[in-house]
Amino acid sequence: MTDLNVQDAASRIRALEHASFIVEAPAGAGKTELLTQRYLKLLATVNEPEEIIALTFTNKAATEMRNRILLSLAHAEQKTPETAPHKLVTRSLAEAALKHSNIKQWQIISQPSRLRILTIDALCSSLTRQMPLLSRFGGQPMVSDDADTHYNDAARHAIAEIMHETKTDDTVTTALRYLDNNAEKLTELLAKMLARRDQWLPMAVRLHGLEPEAMLASTEHALRSLIADDLQVALQVLPARVQAALMPLARFAASNLAHDADIAPLLDWQTTLNADADDLIAWRALANLLLTKKGKYRERITVKEGFPADKEHKSKKDDFFAIINCLESSDVVDNIYNLPAISALADSQQVILALTKLLMLASTHLWAVFQAAGEVDFVAIAQSAQQALENEQGATDLALKLDYKISHLLIDEFQDTSPVQMGLIKKLIEGWQPDDGRTLFCVGDPMQSIYRFRKSDVGLFLQASEFGVGHLPLTRLQLSRNNRSQPAVVDWVNQAFKQVFPACDSVNQGAISYREFTATRSHIANEGVVIHPLILPAATKNTEDDGASDANTTSNIKQLEASYVADLIVKLHAQQVRPAQKIAVLVRNRSHLKELVSEIRRNHAHLTFQAVEIEHLNARQTVQDALSLVCALLHRADRTHWLNVLRAPWCGLTLADLHALAANNQRDTIWSAMHDESRLQHMSADGRLRLTHVKGVLSQAFNGQGRMPVRRWLESTWLQLGGGKCLVDVGDNRDVQVFFDLVEKISCSGHLDIAALELAMQKLYAKPDIDADGSVQFLTIHKSKGLEFDTVILPALNRKPRQADNELVLWQEVVVDHELHLIAAPHSVKSVSKKNASANVYDYIKSLEKTRASNEIVRLLYVAATRTERQLHLIASVQLNLSDEIKPEANSLLHVLWPAVAAEFQQAAVQENKEATPSTLDISQFKPQLQRLHSSEFLVEFLVGLGQYDAKKYGASPSFSAETNVPASVNEILSAVDFHRHCGILAHLYMELIAKTPRQDWAQSRWTQCLPAMQKWLMRQGYAAKLAEQGAIAVRDALQTTLNSEAGQWVLKNHSQAASELSLMQATEMEVKKHVLDRTFVENGTRWIVDYKLSNVDESLDLKEVAEQHRPQLERYASLFASGGLPIKTAVLFLTQGQLVEVSNLFFNA
Repeated sequence: MTDLNVQDAASRIRALEHASFIVEAPAGAGKTELLTQRYLKLLATVNEPEEIIALTFTNKAATEMRNRILLSLAHAEQKTPETAPHKLVTRSLAEAALKHSNIKQWQIISQPSRLRILTIDALCSSLTRQMPLLSRFGGQPMVSDDADTHYNDAARHAIAEIMHETKTDDTVTTALRYLDNNAEKLTELLAKMLARRDQWLPMAVRLHGLEPEAMLASTEHALRSLIADDLQVALQVLPARVQAALMPLARFAASNLAHDADIAPLLDWQTTLNADADDLIAWRALANLLLTKKGKYRERITVKEGFPADKEHKSKKDDFFAIINCLESSDVVDNIYNLPAISALADSQQVILALTKLLMLASTHLWAVFQAAGEVDFVAIAQSAQQALENEQGATDLALKLDYKISHLLIDEFQDTSPVQMGLIKKLIEGWQPDDGRTLFCVGDPMQSIYRFRKSDVGLFLQASEFGVGHLPLTRLQLSRNNRSQPAVVDWVNQAFKQVFPACDSVNQGAISYREFTATRSHIANEGVVIHPLILPAATKNTEDDGASDANTTSNIKQLEASYVADLIVKLHAQQVRPAQKIAVLVRNRSHLKELVSEIRRNHAHLTFQAVEIEHLNARQTVQDALSLVCALLHRADRTHWLNVLRAPWCGLTLADLHALAANNQRDTIWSAMHDESRLQHMSADGRLRLTHVKGVLSQAFNGQGRMPVRRWLESTWLQLGGGKCLVDVGDNRDVQVFFDLVEKISCSGHLDIAALELAMQKLYAKPDIDADGSVQFLTIHKSKGLEFDTVILPALNRKPRQADNELVLWQEVVVDHELHLIAAPHSVKSVSKKNASANVYDYIKSLEKTRASNEIVRLLYVAATRTERQLHLIASVQLNLSDEIKPEANSLLHVLWPAVAAEFQQAAVQENKEATPSTLDISQFKPQLQRLHSSEFLVEFLVGLGQYDAKKYGASPSFSAETNVPASVNEILSAVDFHRHCGILAHLYMELIAKTPRQDWAQSRWTQCLPAMQKWLMRQGYAAKLAEQGAIAVRDALQTTLNSEAGQWVLKNHSQAASELSLMQATEMEVKKHVLDRTFVENGTRWIVDYKLSNVDESLDLKEVAEQHRPQLERYASLFASGGLPIKTAVLFLTQGQLVEVSNLFFNA
């Protein structure tokens, strides 16, 4: 057994002792099992199970821990056999806990709610519920998913209050002057800061409470300490002996230059420069002497640098280069330029005070905004939880009550703790004493701390390891076994990451040194790490374009890599020996999967995958089409969205038909063009049929606008167009339902803000494909944390992330002599040149943040590499430069890993392995196929509506396809279909009106008055006066026939529960359907459903046969009343004939 394994075994035994510990557990070490064992051990010692609280960061982790504990107890009760050594330990602890539970009569297995295993957010919510007044909540408010509007409102209110109510206050003036009087920029930066106020508010409060002199003194002390740390590193490169050798050369060079030269401070250099901020000017001058503008050691010196070309001075040049050639790490010397002068603090003090006041006031206004809206964000919940535990007088009654109840606190993933969460933990254990029997147990892996964007601080883990939490000391334990990955993977990870992790831990720099671990699994052949260097030739110059590089080089590289990765996934998927094996593709940013997703859907449609929060909702075609419909309905002049509505699958006009309809006419709306007969004549018969369908549905939509809720109006229009028929799979339906849910949420008082809708859509993601078996998954590395897969693929390693936005104020907490100090700097509008006298404090703090971010990127890559059990594939596309050199992109994951993989990439570059990388990929040749409903889909719909559908003649209704063939009969009936449909609509409108008025009101005189109105209505639908008159007469005659018939009078009678044009919505798993019943009522205990038909039925046809064609539709209507418990009869009322034909007699069990 190795030393690491011995240490691991001892640590696992000690972790179960009754004491407080902090445990370092590397990836795959089995920390969840250890937490389970610890919980079971404590469960056997407490009076009540509620005395133990286990905190996690995710619901998934909390559920997993609870399930493991309950399963262990259940197996102990059932005496399920166990053989694994670690499971035998768990079994023994579970039996003891179960025995204790039986003695105490807890019934813990049947009452699992007594196990207090929850997330930190859930704990905060629980605290605010218990003390609503102290937590500033009158009751538990809703938690907003998107509080950006609230942040903007609070920022504007804060600025307005200072500007209008305290006109003598120059806070806003000072802030605006610093931001070049850009008020919009100030509001934007304030709002962004409010979203992260948990990260800066405690520091702002501290700063706000200091006198200006005290603030400056504290900040100066912290800044001096940081500068000293950096200069101490520089001293390792330029120690006293090297400085002594440089002194005469520096004095000589400075004497040959002007008094204001960059190296002038070295003219009288006589003593060694120390790691002291007071020596910074001389340090910068020395850096100017040694380095070029690019930050590299000088390879030549001339009279411009103070070394004349005289032969007598050649020895001085030789001495200078002799020293230069012995120096290491020019980056360390170059970093001196980033160090700010102490005097820069005083210059920004007024701005800091102004911005701090603004931020504090904006934070106060945010509470008012939250209270008015009745909702808060998660930050407010966490802040309120702390207030519930402590007020100005100290600990609250709730804190004392909790202090009494909590005996043991377990915290998982402790490396992800933020300062706010650490503050909460300290308050929970504030009354504890080291020897009172209560314990704190923290478990985590500092090498997996990757949530700085949530303000998690790995330095807190380091401080807790050394000094404990609050006043409570912790014993540090370290695990070192990896039970997940193959030995070949573990060996490679150890070898590679020892080269890229920082050499030592640092709280201020967020640095963690590498902790080596050992594999416990048996070796399997052909498993391990595979590096895929995709080397591309250098970009050529385009002489016709001012020397610009080849067009689309970057996008072409992305497509080439996507094609390679897709082929690799298909190959690995086919090689799987177990059905349950999982392949995960992990990336740094969601956008890095865009090309791969497109490639798979384009060329590997058979390969299903689950993408977890990868594809934006507005990137899905079904949602894009629905959004275009919404925009078109609300803005008739929006040509782009109108054209997309006509191109969408429910219409599917060809480009030729779209051109015939909309070309050479930018003044008229598309809706107007759809009614221009001169344009319609130039369209194909198929296009006219499709347009007629859409025109009819949209006409009804415009008539119904404002008469129903916005969501129902828009969704019903989408359904009537055929949107539901255009969905390819269940995922499409879920996406479009999320879209309409968002429409409902955004709409207010019948109004829908399109800009707000589009903004909200940018924050939503399409749901994973539930039909996929999960064998292939796409995730960001952050989302993969805590998961494991058989094979992990890491593509896009040479891609750079998006640049971070500048913040209004940067705060930096610095540990100096074990005490926390604060540095603050305002947003810097203007950049500072390296050659300036001093850098600014903002850029310096930003460089510190960059250092912390760089250290976290190393840990992010480590997390990705340790998700695999069997194989790890590293893929990066690198383009040679014009000198045929190979260099990774700065800030890329490949740049981080370069010390470990450079040899493989350089070898591939020399070999120019063309098999690994496709030589050409012309995506411009890809022509997407127009997907649309078959045109006969519309033909069948219209013919059924006319009562003239013959399945033998026209065939069954086809499904969604890319076909464009049109039945030959379309040209014959196209001109009549639209007219007959509008006549039917007109008849239905009057039947509804007749049902609502007494029969005696419909004398011949009234019909005479109605005829001109009917004609005008048809003319408004776009028909000539003569045709409209004929249609009006036909409708009038049919209505009179019906009204004079016994059947018509009976149907229109004032029956019980009678309703006309009754609109009902029916939700299914696939879609939401709207049904409109022409007439329904209850007569003699029977529910009747009657459908009106206005049609000239051939006399040779039996009306019963015609009515039978409508049976499916009527039975669907009947199913809507299935729960009513009444017998149901359905019938068709033929208006032209005045006859009622019964279709079905049904009964549903209630």
